[in-house]
Amino acid sequence: MKDIKMTDEEDIYEGFKNYDQKLAKMVEECDYELKLAITQWVMKHIVDHARDGGTYRYLIYDRLGFDADAYGVLLDSGMTLSNEFDLTEKEEVAEFLKNNDIEGAKKRLGYCDEPGCYNEVSAGYPALDGRYRMSCGDHYRQYQIPQTTRLKESQNETETKL
Repeated sequence: MKDIKMTDEEDIYEGFKNYDQKLAKMVEECDYELKLAITQWVMKHIVDHARDGGTYRYLIYDRLGFDADAYGVLLDSGMTLSNEFDLTEKEEVAEFLKNNDIEGAKKRLGYCDEPGCYNEVSAGYPALDGRYRMSCGDHYRQYQIPQTTRLKESQNETETKL
């Protein structure tokens, strides 16, 4: 495996391009049973990682057994896998929907808390009714700006009475 490491003289782009070519050649030269066994082993550990969680470093060092030199080589794909997996999310959303808790599902998925709005949340703010709102930019502008004005007016009235 040492022949696939980048040399100090190679720039990063060329190094990774050469690495990808060498990797493809190595995989092509493996017999079918070896490719199948390695793929099964890697998939098992990736699914375990998705189910149990953990950092990218935990995935490559502890689960897959690599040393520090693997960090950069596996970074692009490994970080994506490690950060994106959440096998419980679909089950949680299904449970929300099963219980007709559409607002709960919207909250879990990061959608605006305004009924009927399915835009992504872009603002969080305390509402006059005591709730903490998580809304899209449109509903933030619609509710928070007038709310801030009313709050200031209310404070001014209180100060005037004192």
